[in-house]
Amino acid sequence: MRVKLFTFRYSSSLGGFDDRPLVHFMRDKEVLAFREHFFCVNEVPHLLCVLTWQDALVSNADLAVAHELRHGLAPDPTHAPLVPPTESSPRKRKRGAVPDPTAGLDERQRALFNSLRDWRAKTAREEGVPHYIIFTNKHLVALVTTRPGSPTALGNLHGVGPAKVKRYGKAVLALLARDAAEAAK
Repeated sequence: MRVKLFTFRYSSSLGGFDDRPLVHFMRDKEVLAFREHFFCVNEVPHLLCVLTWQDALVSNADLAVAHELRHGLAPDPTHAPLVPPTESSPRKRKRGAVPDPTAGLDERQRALFNSLRDWRAKTAREEGVPHYIIFTNKHLVALVTTRPGSPTALGNLHGVGPAKVKRYGKAVLALLARDAAEAAK
């Protein structure tokens, strides 16, 4: 586990903070915890981001393929595929297309996924962070399919550590409980 600090100065031309260095740094890292601190220097807002991270458990070959797909390049045939193709796939993925995170969820689960995604977007705007810092789509799908009922169960999900449980656990568990109550009606 390592710690990295980023300081961003408010840019009036951007109307916010230029977080490209942070996004670039995180592309091959697994974020374990994220904290931000706002402060002013000579009346200019600054944002300090404290990132606790570890190296991602993804091979360099997979990262290269992901980079090629993200930028619309033809994958290098010497790289192993990120996801082996299956015959059960209803359609082929277009190059650079992002898979539907709700594939395999029923209608009720998709509605809960969308509620969690809306909550995540609102929270990200309020905190001034990218939405994936709060929870990724993979986390949201895991929340929908496992429906943890306690902070301990929430913390047992892969990639959800004590900091996320402390910061977002109450809100997430309330959304899950409300959905369960509506389903019981």
